[in-house]
Amino acid sequence: MASFFLVYLLIPLAKQVAWRFRLIDMPIGRKAHTKPMPLSGGIAMYAGIVAITACFAGMNALWLVLTIGGALLIGVGTLDDWYKARRMEFPVMPKLLVQLLAATLAFAMDIRFRGLGLSWLGGGDHAFFQFPLWLAYLATVIWILGLINMLNFLDGADGLAGGVTTLAATTLFFIALVKEQELTALIAIVLIGATLAFLRFNFFPAELFMGDAGATFLGFALGIVSLEGSMKGATMISLVVTVLALGLPVMDTLQVMISRLLAGTSITQADRRHVHHRLMSRGLTAKQTVVVLYVVSFLFSVVSLLLFLAVT
Repeated sequence: MASFFLVYLLIPLAKQVAWRFRLIDMPIGRKAHTKPMPLSGGIAMYAGIVAITACFAGMNALWLVLTIGGALLIGVGTLDDWYKARRMEFPVMPKLLVQLLAATLAFAMDIRFRGLGLSWLGGGDHAFFQFPLWLAYLATVIWILGLINMLNFLDGADGLAGGVTTLAATTLFFIALVKEQELTALIAIVLIGATLAFLRFNFFPAELFMGDAGATFLGFALGIVSLEGSMKGATMISLVVTVLALGLPVMDTLQVMISRLLAGTSITQADRRHVHHRLMSRGLTAKQTVVVLYVVSFLFSVVSLLLFLAVT
């Protein structure tokens, strides 16, 4: 409730800041919206999430990673949004370097992949493969960067990325509760409150967008919460459960990459191959598309929780 109300109160202020600094997405080109949109929703969510987490959990290592790594992503994401508002392209490499820095910070603060249980290969209940440092770092970076960009790719329809984040965070919250991981459960439910407040202003028809800043920050938050929460046990089942909890952005990114490779185009080139674009091209309205994808994301979450409870 604290997270919801703080972000709810911050969003009007964030809208004013966006208009003051012309951080506005104009309805031109292949844009689906029909009026200028402030791109500052992510800034309000970041401020609310960091503040409320500090109030309830204190300034621990996970909070520091969320705060510092999130600030890096909000900063470069806002700069990217500022460029886009002026119909300019911000270079990809600085964004990737900042994302890499945020992931490296998480690894340095011991939020990482450590290894993988081998019981699923018949290695016994306590068999465990400890990752060498380089492999643990590589796996951690791939996971965090993957989620950062997956959620950013999914942010293409009013309410979609915020709603999917809410459902994924809810799943991670219940898993953390069952595993008695109080801190990750707390951060997950703070994420839920913040994204629900944002959805009040972002669900169709939207009043503002989260921008690249917000989407990359939410992807980062889900990445570190899942590493410290559902994947803490480092078993194959925990990995599958987590991937299912984040099933929609994972599915969307995989199908886009495969489609682009088959078409012979660059996997980083913007196009209309994302699942929400495909549904709208089949005649669904923007609102119908988001509702359908909410249902898909909900079903992924249900399957994730049922699998987790079945093996717990």
